[in-house]
Amino acid sequence: MRVGAIDVGSNSVRLLVADVRLEGGTPVAIQTVARAGEACRLGRGLARNGLIEEGLASRAGNVVHDFARRARDLGAVHLVMAATAALRSADNGAEVAGMLERRAGVRARILSGEDEARLVYRAVVGGLGPVARSSSCVVFDLGGGSTEVVSGVGLSAGRWTSLPFGAVSLSERFVTTDPITPDESEALRDYVRAILMRECAYLPDRAPLLAGVGGTITLLAGLDRGMTAYDPAMIEGHVIPAGRLRALIERLVATSHEERMRWAVMGEGRADIVVAGALAVEVILERFPSAGLVCSTQGLRYGLALLAAEEAARGQTGNGDEVRR
Repeated sequence: MRVGAIDVGSNSVRLLVADVRLEGGTPVAIQTVARAGEACRLGRGLARNGLIEEGLASRAGNVVHDFARRARDLGAVHLVMAATAALRSADNGAEVAGMLERRAGVRARILSGEDEARLVYRAVVGGLGPVARSSSCVVFDLGGGSTEVVSGVGLSAGRWTSLPFGAVSLSERFVTTDPITPDESEALRDYVRAILMRECAYLPDRAPLLAGVGGTITLLAGLDRGMTAYDPAMIEGHVIPAGRLRALIERLVATSHEERMRWAVMGEGRADIVVAGALAVEVILERFPSAGLVCSTQGLRYGLALLAAEEAARGQTGNGDEVRR
């Protein structure tokens, strides 16, 4: 069954069109047909005024319109669009969701932190294969405005938390120099450390398998593999040993914005926020000691695609229309 998913995040809007194989109405395999992403930065300035800026919302509306059209042109029988931290927390989140819905012709769902966390966990562990499906796991999704952390065993998610920071919000709060100063770096680490200590108190002390997803993780994996062009096949399941990850983050923190912009693997809208994201990853590894970080490219949009396939199989799209046959 071919389905589409649009993930409206605080930094980027992402599209996935995928073929999902179901057995008894349950997804058992997913194959990527097309994927795309655009940096819309909906979370920019949100911490200061509580509102998503009109220009940023308008850009996101154009992107979801284009993505929905592309998904339908590729034969998606059902499309799910969901928004995360930016729309969850903005005073005008419902208004922006309504605009996105009209532009895409698809219901815009504002996910709760729990729904987001569980969708991500399912997608990441399922994508990593047999080892992850039989292991105790901690999965985190470092976004632009929030970070979801979920523990579980195999595909069964257990405890979860949604943390009030992401690469965009941390950058706006702590990064004022270029390169970042040691004092700013330590202030950011202390802030993230305090939140993790408080909000992750009931999660495991260690992570036999620690998996991360999101733009920061993608960049770290690309740098570790020496990639010159984005190739998800080279990133999915790649393990960065803990020592090498710390060295990689130290190198990243020492660079200027201009230097990072020259890296071939640097995606659009990433160079100015990746330092804050990388420092957050460093503290997460400190909180959940593991031999290394398992990198995933199958984040929320993959969880949404699995949800779309299940809804389509039931003939219940939640969009007020019938599933396309």
